[in-house]
Amino acid sequence: MFDGLNRNLRYLFILNFAFGFSIQLITPLFPLFLSDIGASASQNAFVISIGGLVSTILMLPSGLLLDKIGRKILLVGSSVVNLVSIFLFSYASTWKQVIPLFMLYNASWALFIPARMAMMTSNSDLNQRSSIFGVMNTSWPIAGVLSTLVSGYMIESMGWKQVFIIGAAVNAISIITGFRIEARDNLESQSSESSLKELLSGEVLPVLFIFFVYGTLITTAIGGVNLVVPLYLETKFALSASKIALFFTLQSFITLLTQMPSGKLADRYGRKKTILTLIFFIPALFASWHFIKNWKVMLLLNSLAYGLWSMTWPATLSLLSSSVPEKLVGPAFGVNTTGNRLGITIGPIIASYFYVNYFQTAPFIASDIICLLAVLFAFRLKDPMK
Repeated sequence: MFDGLNRNLRYLFILNFAFGFSIQLITPLFPLFLSDIGASASQNAFVISIGGLVSTILMLPSGLLLDKIGRKILLVGSSVVNLVSIFLFSYASTWKQVIPLFMLYNASWALFIPARMAMMTSNSDLNQRSSIFGVMNTSWPIAGVLSTLVSGYMIESMGWKQVFIIGAAVNAISIITGFRIEARDNLESQSSESSLKELLSGEVLPVLFIFFVYGTLITTAIGGVNLVVPLYLETKFALSASKIALFFTLQSFITLLTQMPSGKLADRYGRKKTILTLIFFIPALFASWHFIKNWKVMLLLNSLAYGLWSMTWPATLSLLSSSVPEKLVGPAFGVNTTGNRLGITIGPIIASYFYVNYFQTAPFIASDIICLLAVLFAFRLKDPMK
């Protein structure tokens, strides 16, 4: 599994595992925590969206400054910020107190994601990049399988405070590991304003626009569903936290199984073709939630939809990195992740609006329509390796 990874990528794998464990210990069931401290469905969505807005705003600056500050510094810094915010969650007693902490929590994502992807790009060969991304991306679902099971059990037996303390402790591992990564950044002398001008050039801008819109639409659909799932399952079926956690555990498990094969498929058959084939079925899976009344069937269909989307990650990242000049890879990832975080931000707002004002399964129908739009934009992606 690790044969194709150099020293930096192996340490990055461990760092990403620890960071991902702490994140997934908290994020999937975080709406339940907000409900426990008095937040309504709309207030729940407000807190989630405010945090997403912060990371959305910071993504592009993070990508532009990536080669000025250094990838190693951003990776370690993001882990420090994340640790502090998670630890402070344990002292919050009202949903309003959570808002600034959740903003800090999401700011760490803005530092982490572009730096992580840029380091993966600079330490991988173009022809095998999708496969490398596939291997590296398994660290997140491995962490997710373990963390969500632990989270559900701890919430029921010990409460949220212990969850936050454990999350902060695990995140300390990512800080230690980050210092083991060798800083090989080739820091550019050009200014961030110069990088921004090149991003807005006639050749690069149309490419980034398609990636931006596609990423925004698909993550809007996913983000809306992920917010509503815990609330819907708790209200409709009176499921416990540990059973609701199964939805996110199975998502991670399926992602773990599919990342490496999907990366190899993308390298062999083409990145765009892989993306289109996989996301074509997701809208129908979202729409099916309206008609199915058995939560176990929903568990399987939700996991399948998430698994298909996760299989596109290696192809999407590799396609983007090969579609722009190498010196603009960091800023391009910043633009792409800005779109992704924008979707995660507005998805809960849209889903909560339909959930509160219409019927309980309305958010799934809305996500179905949004995902169909994402499929249309995916047809506009171009594969320079074809």
